[in-house]
Amino acid sequence: MGRGHLRVLAILAVMVLVLGACRLGGVKTAVGVEGKIIRLGEISPLTGSAAVIGKPLTRGHEVYFQYVNEVLGGVGKDLAKDQRYKVELVTLDSQYLPDVQVQQYNAMKDKVLMIAQSLGTAHTKAILPQIREDKILTGAATLSSEWLRERYVIPAGAPYPTQYINAAQHLKDQGVTPKAGIIYQDDDYGAEGVKGLEFAAKQFGFSIVAKAAYKPTDTEFAAQVTAMKAAGADHVFLTTIPGSTGRILGTAAALQYAPRFIGTSPAWAGVLVGTAAQPSPLLPLMQKSLWIVTDAQCAWGETGKGCEGMKELIDNHKKFGGDQPPDYYFVFGYTQARIVHQILEKAVADGDLTREGVVKAFESLKTVDMGGLLNPISYGTTCKEKIPATGSSIWSIDPAQPIALKLVKTLDSPAVKQFPFCD
Repeated sequence: MGRGHLRVLAILAVMVLVLGACRLGGVKTAVGVEGKIIRLGEISPLTGSAAVIGKPLTRGHEVYFQYVNEVLGGVGKDLAKDQRYKVELVTLDSQYLPDVQVQQYNAMKDKVLMIAQSLGTAHTKAILPQIREDKILTGAATLSSEWLRERYVIPAGAPYPTQYINAAQHLKDQGVTPKAGIIYQDDDYGAEGVKGLEFAAKQFGFSIVAKAAYKPTDTEFAAQVTAMKAAGADHVFLTTIPGSTGRILGTAAALQYAPRFIGTSPAWAGVLVGTAAQPSPLLPLMQKSLWIVTDAQCAWGETGKGCEGMKELIDNHKKFGGDQPPDYYFVFGYTQARIVHQILEKAVADGDLTREGVVKAFESLKTVDMGGLLNPISYGTTCKEKIPATGSSIWSIDPAQPIALKLVKTLDSPAVKQFPFCD
Protein backbone atom coordinates (compact mmCIF):
# COMPACT_ATOMS: atom_id res chain seq x y z
CA MET A 1 0.00 0.00 0.00
CA GLY A 2 1.42 3.38 -0.98
CA ARG A 3 2.11 6.36 1.26
CA GLY A 4 -0.85 8.25 -0.26
CA HIS A 5 -3.26 5.50 0.73
CA LEU A 6 -1.79 5.37 4.21
CA ARG A 7 -2.18 9.13 4.55
CA VAL A 8 -5.86 8.93 3.50
CA LEU A 9 -6.55 6.11 5.94
CA ALA A 10 -4.88 8.08 8.73
CA ILE A 11 -7.01 11.14 7.99
CA LEU A 12 -10.18 9.02 7.91
CA ALA A 13 -9.23 7.41 11.23
CA VAL A 14 -8.78 10.85 12.83
CA MET A 15 -12.14 12.01 11.43
CA VAL A 16 -13.87 8.96 12.88
CA LEU A 17 -12.30 9.62 16.27
CA VAL A 18 -13.27 13.31 16.17
CA LEU A 19 -16.84 12.60 15.09
CA GLY A 20 -17.14 9.92 17.74
CA ALA A 21 -15.87 12.30 20.40
CA CYS A 22 -18.36 14.95 19.27
CA ARG A 23 -21.21 12.45 19.45
CA LEU A 24 -20.20 11.28 22.92
CA GLY A 25 -19.44 14.67 24.36
CA GLY A 26 -21.87 17.03 22.69
CA VAL A 27 -25.65 17.26 22.48
CA LYS A 28 -27.23 19.48 19.84
CA THR A 29 -29.57 22.06 21.42
CA ALA A 30 -31.74 24.98 20.33
CA VAL A 31 -34.88 26.80 21.56
CA GLY A 32 -35.96 25.84 25.07
CA VAL A 33 -32.52 24.66 26.17
CA GLU A 34 -30.17 27.19 27.72
CA GLY A 35 -26.87 25.88 29.00
CA LYS A 36 -27.81 22.88 31.11
CA ILE A 37 -31.44 23.92 31.61
CA ILE A 38 -34.35 22.35 29.70
CA ARG A 39 -37.52 24.42 29.84
CA LEU A 40 -40.83 22.59 29.45
CA GLY A 41 -44.25 24.22 29.09
CA GLU A 42 -47.32 23.49 31.22
CA ILE A 43 -50.75 24.85 30.27
CA SER A 44 -53.27 23.77 32.88
CA PRO A 45 -56.41 25.10 34.61
CA LEU A 46 -55.11 26.40 37.93
CA THR A 47 -58.29 28.43 38.38
CA GLY A 48 -61.82 27.90 37.10
CA SER A 49 -64.13 24.89 36.92
CA ALA A 50 -61.37 22.32 36.28
CA ALA A 51 -58.78 23.57 38.78
CA VAL A 52 -59.61 20.54 40.92
CA ILE A 53 -58.01 18.53 38.09
CA GLY A 54 -55.31 20.95 36.94
CA LYS A 55 -53.71 21.75 40.29
CA PRO A 56 -52.93 18.19 41.45
CA LEU A 57 -52.02 17.09 37.92
CA THR A 58 -49.51 19.93 37.63
CA ARG A 59 -48.20 19.10 41.09
CA GLY A 60 -47.50 15.58 39.81
CA HIS A 61 -45.28 17.07 37.10
CA GLU A 62 -43.50 19.29 39.61
CA VAL A 63 -42.79 16.46 42.03
CA TYR A 64 -41.58 14.11 39.31
CA PHE A 65 -39.15 16.63 37.81
CA GLN A 66 -37.94 17.63 41.26
CA TYR A 67 -37.05 13.95 41.66
CA VAL A 68 -35.27 14.02 38.28
CA ASN A 69 -33.30 17.13 39.22
CA GLU A 70 -32.44 16.35 42.84
CA VAL A 71 -32.27 12.55 43.02
CA LEU A 72 -31.24 11.53 39.51
CA GLY A 73 -29.06 14.59 39.02
CA GLY A 74 -30.92 15.68 35.89
CA VAL A 75 -31.66 14.35 32.40
CA GLY A 76 -28.88 12.40 30.68
CA LYS A 77 -28.25 9.34 32.82
CA ASP A 78 -25.18 8.35 30.76
CA LEU A 79 -23.57 11.79 31.10
CA ALA A 80 -21.32 12.84 33.92
CA LYS A 81 -23.41 14.36 36.72
CA ASP A 82 -22.10 17.87 36.09
CA GLN A 83 -23.12 17.53 32.42
CA ARG A 84 -26.74 16.50 33.00
CA TYR A 85 -29.66 18.78 32.20
CA LYS A 86 -31.94 20.16 34.89
CA VAL A 87 -35.62 20.61 34.05
CA GLU A 88 -37.41 23.90 34.60
CA LEU A 89 -41.20 24.11 34.19
CA VAL A 90 -42.90 27.17 32.71
CA THR A 91 -46.47 26.93 34.00
CA LEU A 92 -49.40 29.10 32.85
CA ASP A 93 -53.09 29.03 33.80
CA SER A 94 -55.62 28.16 31.06
CA GLN A 95 -58.67 28.73 33.30
CA TYR A 96 -60.13 25.75 31.34
CA LEU A 97 -61.00 28.14 28.49
CA PRO A 98 -59.89 27.26 24.93
CA ASP A 99 -59.21 30.88 23.95
CA VAL A 100 -57.01 31.36 27.03
CA GLN A 101 -55.21 28.10 26.14
CA VAL A 102 -54.26 29.71 22.82
CA GLN A 103 -53.07 32.89 24.54
CA GLN A 104 -50.91 30.96 26.99
CA TYR A 105 -49.46 28.78 24.25
CA ASN A 106 -48.40 31.90 22.36
CA ALA A 107 -46.91 33.34 25.55
CA MET A 108 -44.62 30.35 26.10
CA LYS A 109 -43.96 28.72 22.72
CA ASP A 110 -40.71 30.60 22.06
CA LYS A 111 -39.35 29.82 25.52
CA VAL A 112 -39.75 26.04 25.81
CA LEU A 113 -38.40 22.91 24.15
CA MET A 114 -41.78 21.18 24.25
CA ILE A 115 -45.15 21.33 25.98
CA ALA A 116 -45.07 18.71 28.72
CA GLN A 117 -48.73 19.21 29.62
CA SER A 118 -51.71 20.61 27.73
CA LEU A 119 -54.85 19.86 29.72
CA GLY A 120 -58.27 19.50 28.15
CA THR A 121 -59.44 17.93 24.90
CA ALA A 122 -61.13 20.99 23.36
CA HIS A 123 -58.35 23.13 24.78
CA THR A 124 -55.53 21.11 23.24
CA LYS A 125 -57.49 20.98 19.99
CA ALA A 126 -57.61 24.80 20.06
CA ILE A 127 -53.80 24.98 19.85
CA LEU A 128 -53.42 22.02 17.50
CA PRO A 129 -52.93 24.09 14.31
CA GLN A 130 -50.07 25.94 16.00
CA ILE A 131 -48.59 22.74 17.40
CA ARG A 132 -48.45 21.39 13.84
CA GLU A 133 -47.01 24.62 12.43
CA ASP A 134 -44.39 25.00 15.17
CA LYS A 135 -43.66 21.24 15.19
CA ILE A 136 -43.54 21.32 18.97
CA LEU A 137 -44.00 18.02 20.77
CA THR A 138 -46.94 18.27 23.18
CA GLY A 139 -48.00 16.01 26.03
CA ALA A 140 -51.79 15.76 26.06
CA ALA A 141 -53.28 15.72 29.57
CA THR A 142 -56.41 14.39 27.89
CA LEU A 143 -57.17 10.91 26.59
CA SER A 144 -58.82 11.82 23.30
CA SER A 145 -58.45 9.18 20.61
CA GLU A 146 -57.63 12.00 18.16
CA TRP A 147 -54.09 12.29 19.49
CA LEU A 148 -53.19 8.91 17.97
CA ARG A 149 -53.39 10.54 14.54
CA GLU A 150 -51.32 13.61 15.45
CA ARG A 151 -47.56 13.44 14.90
CA TYR A 152 -46.66 16.03 17.54
CA VAL A 153 -49.02 14.94 20.35
CA ILE A 154 -48.06 12.36 23.00
CA PRO A 155 -50.97 10.12 24.08
CA ALA A 156 -50.59 9.43 27.78
CA GLY A 157 -52.92 6.46 28.20
CA ALA A 158 -55.85 4.48 26.87
CA PRO A 159 -58.26 6.78 24.96
CA TYR A 160 -61.62 7.71 26.51
CA PRO A 161 -63.71 5.36 24.32
CA THR A 162 -61.88 2.36 25.82
CA GLN A 163 -63.19 3.27 29.26
CA TYR A 164 -66.83 2.80 28.25
CA ILE A 165 -66.08 -0.27 26.13
CA ASN A 166 -64.33 -1.97 29.06
CA ALA A 167 -67.12 -0.93 31.44
CA ALA A 168 -69.67 -2.46 29.05
CA GLN A 169 -67.61 -5.66 28.92
CA HIS A 170 -67.75 -5.83 32.71
CA LEU A 171 -71.53 -5.40 32.66
CA LYS A 172 -71.83 -8.20 30.10
CA ASP A 173 -69.62 -10.44 32.23
CA GLN A 174 -72.04 -9.83 35.07
CA GLY A 175 -75.00 -10.75 32.89
CA VAL A 176 -76.28 -7.17 32.76
CA THR A 177 -77.82 -5.66 29.62
CA PRO A 178 -78.10 -1.95 30.37
CA LYS A 179 -80.67 0.54 29.20
CA ALA A 180 -78.02 3.21 28.79
CA GLY A 181 -78.17 6.94 28.95
CA ILE A 182 -75.32 9.40 28.64
CA ILE A 183 -74.82 12.92 29.98
CA TYR A 184 -71.83 14.54 28.34
CA GLN A 185 -69.99 17.82 28.13
CA ASP A 186 -70.86 19.52 24.85
CA ASP A 187 -67.36 19.64 23.40
CA ASP A 188 -64.67 17.38 21.97
CA TYR A 189 -64.22 15.58 25.28
CA GLY A 190 -67.94 14.80 25.50
CA ALA A 191 -67.94 13.59 21.90
CA GLU A 192 -65.31 11.00 22.81
CA GLY A 193 -67.64 9.54 25.42
CA VAL A 194 -70.52 9.37 22.96
CA LYS A 195 -68.33 7.58 20.39
CA GLY A 196 -67.22 5.04 22.97
CA LEU A 197 -70.73 4.32 24.26
CA GLU A 198 -72.25 4.04 20.77
CA PHE A 199 -69.54 1.57 19.78
CA ALA A 200 -70.03 -0.44 22.98
CA ALA A 201 -73.80 -0.57 22.42
CA LYS A 202 -73.29 -2.10 18.95
CA GLN A 203 -70.66 -4.54 20.17
CA PHE A 204 -72.60 -5.79 23.18
CA GLY A 205 -76.16 -5.43 21.92
CA PHE A 206 -77.69 -2.93 24.31
CA SER A 207 -79.68 0.23 23.63
CA ILE A 208 -78.93 3.88 24.33
CA VAL A 209 -82.28 5.28 25.42
CA ALA A 210 -81.24 8.89 26.10
CA LYS A 211 -78.46 11.38 25.36
CA ALA A 212 -78.16 14.81 26.98
CA ALA A 213 -75.42 17.38 26.55
CA TYR A 214 -74.51 20.32 28.78
CA LYS A 215 -72.32 23.38 28.33
CA PRO A 216 -69.08 23.49 30.34
CA THR A 217 -70.42 26.61 32.10
CA ASP A 218 -73.77 25.04 33.09
CA THR A 219 -74.60 24.71 36.78
CA GLU A 220 -78.14 23.32 36.53
CA PHE A 221 -78.76 19.74 35.35
CA ALA A 222 -82.45 19.11 35.99
CA ALA A 223 -83.24 18.82 32.27
CA GLN A 224 -80.49 16.30 31.61
CA VAL A 225 -81.24 14.13 34.63
CA THR A 226 -85.00 14.27 33.99
CA ALA A 227 -84.38 13.10 30.42
CA MET A 228 -82.49 10.05 31.73
CA LYS A 229 -85.19 9.21 34.25
CA ALA A 230 -88.03 9.69 31.75
CA ALA A 231 -86.33 7.36 29.26
CA GLY A 232 -85.93 4.66 31.91
CA ALA A 233 -82.12 4.61 31.76
CA ASP A 234 -80.83 2.23 34.42
CA HIS A 235 -77.17 2.95 33.62
CA VAL A 236 -76.13 6.56 33.07
CA PHE A 237 -72.67 7.20 31.62
CA LEU A 238 -71.05 10.49 32.60
CA THR A 239 -68.51 12.20 30.33
CA THR A 240 -68.20 15.09 32.74
CA ILE A 241 -65.76 16.93 35.01
CA PRO A 242 -65.99 16.71 38.82
CA GLY A 243 -68.09 19.81 39.51
CA SER A 244 -70.70 18.72 36.98
CA THR A 245 -70.65 15.16 38.33
CA GLY A 246 -71.47 16.40 41.82
CA ARG A 247 -74.34 18.55 40.58
CA ILE A 248 -75.74 15.72 38.44
CA LEU A 249 -75.68 13.33 41.39
CA GLY A 250 -77.28 15.96 43.61
CA THR A 251 -80.06 16.50 41.06
CA ALA A 252 -80.60 12.74 40.74
CA ALA A 253 -80.90 12.40 44.51
CA ALA A 254 -83.46 15.22 44.62
CA LEU A 255 -85.46 13.44 41.92
CA GLN A 256 -85.15 10.11 43.78
CA TYR A 257 -83.42 8.63 40.78
CA ALA A 258 -80.60 6.15 41.44
CA PRO A 259 -79.38 4.31 38.34
CA ARG A 260 -75.86 2.94 38.09
CA PHE A 261 -73.67 5.94 37.18
CA ILE A 262 -70.45 5.19 35.25
CA GLY A 263 -68.01 8.06 34.79
CA THR A 264 -64.92 8.50 32.64
CA SER A 265 -61.77 9.30 34.61
CA PRO A 266 -62.15 13.14 34.44
CA ALA A 267 -65.62 12.81 35.99
CA TRP A 268 -64.08 12.16 39.39
CA ALA A 269 -62.15 14.00 42.07
CA GLY A 270 -61.67 12.77 45.61
CA VAL A 271 -62.94 16.06 47.04
CA LEU A 272 -66.46 14.99 46.01
CA VAL A 273 -66.65 12.71 49.04
CA GLY A 274 -66.04 15.61 51.45
CA THR A 275 -63.93 15.05 54.55
CA ALA A 276 -64.07 12.60 57.44
CA ALA A 277 -65.34 15.41 59.65
CA GLN A 278 -67.82 16.64 57.07
CA PRO A 279 -68.64 13.95 54.49
CA SER A 280 -70.70 14.84 51.44
CA PRO A 281 -74.43 14.22 51.91
CA LEU A 282 -74.21 12.42 48.54
CA LEU A 283 -71.65 9.93 49.81
CA PRO A 284 -74.16 7.07 50.33
CA LEU A 285 -75.41 7.52 46.75
CA MET A 286 -71.86 7.58 45.42
CA GLN A 287 -70.90 4.42 47.32
CA LYS A 288 -73.98 2.57 46.13
CA SER A 289 -74.34 3.80 42.55
CA LEU A 290 -71.15 5.33 41.10
CA TRP A 291 -68.27 3.69 39.23
CA ILE A 292 -65.30 5.56 37.80
CA VAL A 293 -63.26 4.09 34.93
CA THR A 294 -59.56 4.91 34.48
CA ASP A 295 -56.54 3.45 32.74
CA ALA A 296 -55.53 0.05 34.07
CA GLN A 297 -53.24 0.97 36.95
CA CYS A 298 -52.05 0.17 40.45
CA ALA A 299 -54.00 1.62 43.35
CA TRP A 300 -52.42 4.39 45.45
CA GLY A 301 -50.04 2.69 47.88
CA GLU A 302 -50.00 -0.66 46.05
CA THR A 303 -46.25 -1.25 45.90
CA GLY A 304 -45.85 -4.99 45.34
CA LYS A 305 -44.54 -6.78 42.28
CA GLY A 306 -45.60 -5.00 39.09
CA CYS A 307 -46.23 -1.76 40.98
CA GLU A 308 -42.66 -0.60 41.47
CA GLY A 309 -43.52 2.75 39.91
CA MET A 310 -46.09 3.32 42.63
CA LYS A 311 -43.42 2.82 45.29
CA GLU A 312 -41.29 5.46 43.55
CA LEU A 313 -44.32 7.79 43.38
CA ILE A 314 -45.15 7.33 47.06
CA ASP A 315 -41.54 7.92 48.08
CA ASN A 316 -41.31 11.09 46.01
CA HIS A 317 -44.72 12.29 47.15
CA LYS A 318 -43.49 12.05 50.74
CA LYS A 319 -40.17 13.70 49.90
CA PHE A 320 -41.29 16.51 47.62
CA GLY A 321 -45.09 16.70 47.56
CA GLY A 322 -46.23 16.71 51.17
CA ASP A 323 -48.48 19.71 50.51
CA GLN A 324 -50.51 17.64 48.01
CA PRO A 325 -53.06 15.16 49.41
CA PRO A 326 -53.26 11.77 47.63
CA ASP A 327 -55.13 12.34 44.39
CA TYR A 328 -55.90 10.51 41.14
CA TYR A 329 -54.77 13.50 39.05
CA PHE A 330 -51.48 13.71 40.91
CA VAL A 331 -50.88 10.13 39.74
CA PHE A 332 -51.83 11.09 36.16
CA GLY A 333 -49.47 14.07 36.20
CA TYR A 334 -46.62 12.08 37.70
CA THR A 335 -47.19 9.35 35.12
CA GLN A 336 -47.25 11.79 32.21
CA ALA A 337 -44.04 13.42 33.45
CA ARG A 338 -42.42 9.98 33.59
CA ILE A 339 -43.22 9.53 29.88
CA VAL A 340 -41.81 12.97 29.02
CA HIS A 341 -38.65 12.19 30.98
CA GLN A 342 -38.03 9.00 29.00
CA ILE A 343 -38.45 10.93 25.73
CA LEU A 344 -35.90 13.49 26.91
CA GLU A 345 -33.49 10.74 27.95
CA LYS A 346 -33.75 9.18 24.50
CA ALA A 347 -33.14 12.57 22.85
CA VAL A 348 -30.01 13.15 24.95
CA ALA A 349 -28.77 9.63 24.18
CA ASP A 350 -29.29 10.39 20.48
CA GLY A 351 -27.34 13.63 20.84
CA ASP A 352 -30.22 15.85 19.68
CA LEU A 353 -32.09 17.93 22.26
CA THR A 354 -33.83 20.14 19.68
CA ARG A 355 -37.53 20.16 18.87
CA GLU A 356 -36.86 17.93 15.89
CA GLY A 357 -34.73 15.69 18.10
CA VAL A 358 -37.39 15.15 20.76
CA VAL A 359 -39.97 14.33 18.07
CA LYS A 360 -37.61 11.71 16.64
CA ALA A 361 -36.93 10.37 20.14
CA PHE A 362 -40.69 10.10 20.79
CA GLU A 363 -41.31 8.29 17.52
CA SER A 364 -38.49 5.83 18.14
CA LEU A 365 -39.41 5.07 21.75
CA LYS A 366 -40.61 1.47 21.62
CA THR A 367 -40.64 0.68 25.33
CA VAL A 368 -41.85 3.10 28.00
CA ASP A 369 -41.57 1.47 31.40
CA MET A 370 -44.44 2.75 33.54
CA GLY A 371 -43.74 0.56 36.56
CA GLY A 372 -47.41 -0.33 36.94
CA LEU A 373 -48.57 3.30 36.98
CA LEU A 374 -49.86 2.40 33.52
CA ASN A 375 -49.42 -0.68 31.40
CA PRO A 376 -46.22 -0.53 29.29
CA ILE A 377 -46.48 1.94 26.41
CA SER A 378 -44.78 2.09 23.01
CA TYR A 379 -44.82 4.78 20.36
CA GLY A 380 -43.96 5.08 16.67
CA THR A 381 -44.60 7.02 13.48
CA THR A 382 -48.07 5.66 12.62
CA CYS A 383 -51.42 5.84 14.37
CA LYS A 384 -51.49 2.11 15.04
CA GLU A 385 -48.02 2.24 16.58
CA LYS A 386 -49.17 5.06 18.88
CA ILE A 387 -52.16 3.20 20.35
CA PRO A 388 -51.19 2.85 24.02
CA ALA A 389 -52.33 0.14 26.40
CA THR A 390 -56.11 -0.26 26.19
CA GLY A 391 -56.98 -1.81 29.56
CA SER A 392 -59.15 -0.09 32.17
CA SER A 393 -59.65 -0.21 35.91
CA ILE A 394 -63.17 0.19 37.26
CA TRP A 395 -63.44 1.71 40.73
CA SER A 396 -66.18 2.13 43.31
CA ILE A 397 -66.24 5.00 45.78
CA ASP A 398 -64.68 4.30 49.18
CA PRO A 399 -63.60 7.24 51.38
CA ALA A 400 -61.44 4.89 53.44
CA GLN A 401 -59.04 4.59 50.49
CA PRO A 402 -56.29 7.22 49.97
CA ILE A 403 -57.91 8.64 46.81
CA ALA A 404 -61.42 7.46 47.73
CA LEU A 405 -61.43 4.79 45.02
CA LYS A 406 -61.60 1.02 45.56
CA LEU A 407 -60.81 -1.38 42.74
CA VAL A 408 -63.77 -3.30 41.32
CA LYS A 409 -62.17 -4.86 38.24
CA THR A 410 -59.29 -4.42 35.80
CA LEU A 411 -59.90 -5.72 32.30
CA ASP A 412 -59.01 -5.25 28.64
CA SER A 413 -61.98 -6.18 26.46
CA PRO A 414 -61.32 -7.88 23.10
CA ALA A 415 -63.92 -5.44 21.72
CA VAL A 416 -61.51 -2.55 22.24
CA LYS A 417 -59.29 -3.99 19.51
CA GLN A 418 -62.16 -3.47 17.04
CA PHE A 419 -62.56 0.24 17.76
CA PRO A 420 -61.62 2.36 14.70
CA PHE A 421 -58.97 4.50 16.39
CA CYS A 422 -57.11 5.14 13.13
CA ASP A 423 -59.97 5.44 10.62
